[in-house]
Amino acid sequence: MIRPRPVHLLAAALAAACATTPRVNVASEEAAIRAVNRQMEQAVASRNADAIARLYTTDAIFMIPNAPPVTGQAAIRQAWGGLMPPNASLRLSPTKIEIASSGEVATDVGTYTFTFTGDQGSMTDRGKYMVHFRKVGTEWKIAHDIFNSDLPVQAPAPAATTVVVLEPAGDEMTMNTAAGMSFQPLEVPGFKSGIQLAVLHGDPMGKGDYTIRLKFPAGYTFPAHYHPNAEHLTVLSGTFLLSMGEKEGGPLREYQPGDFLYVPPKKPHYGGARGETVIQLHGIGPFEIKLAGTT
Repeated sequence: MIRPRPVHLLAAALAAACATTPRVNVASEEAAIRAVNRQMEQAVASRNADAIARLYTTDAIFMIPNAPPVTGQAAIRQAWGGLMPPNASLRLSPTKIEIASSGEVATDVGTYTFTFTGDQGSMTDRGKYMVHFRKVGTEWKIAHDIFNSDLPVQAPAPAATTVVVLEPAGDEMTMNTAAGMSFQPLEVPGFKSGIQLAVLHGDPMGKGDYTIRLKFPAGYTFPAHYHPNAEHLTVLSGTFLLSMGEKEGGPLREYQPGDFLYVPPKKPHYGGARGETVIQLHGIGPFEIKLAGTT
């Protein structure tokens, strides 16, 4: 009896394995992936986010420029919904499709052209993409998708500039000595009595530029309020307390002599004074005080 040698057994095993493992038809699989690309293009043209989402696996990851990645078909459906303006048209051009020897995964690398109608008319974006496909049953599905544009990043439009023309309060230089400065009581509805006002320049109730000083007694507090126009505030003496917000009760920040604050228009704030405190305000009139929540 002739016994088979081990080398003969190994050769037979390899031959059997090759006979039972089907070879991958690369051309056929590449054609199937290109067909998925065509489905993507058609779904974009019809702005059908549901059809696009079905081209992805249930756990797919979609990486969009300038945004966090999104995962799963539901999130990808929503993301694509925001990427398709009117008259959107997508063209995918693969430059390299690689099919794994197992026939279960593939990579598609290529370029894209995306045209659409924007605020300035017809616009075109060009860039590159890389897609990782996975076989689900007999269908290719997108497992990972990333793209980015070849166009340079557009600088943001400059913010609108508002030019404020200061109306002169007179054509003569004026000067007020600290010793001769006159403070008068200032009564404001909703505020406790005790604030004093001195006008240094201009007319606070008019429409031109003004400069005033306010003196607060020690321990004074004022409620949440706002000013229709912006304020430029400088602490001259004492300790000024301030917090931004409409609801009182938050922590108050302390500001010492020499500190400067810019208070935007219509931004509610509240605070008070620790020790007798003097602040100086200048801005464009009229100088108005309105309690928060009122118009």
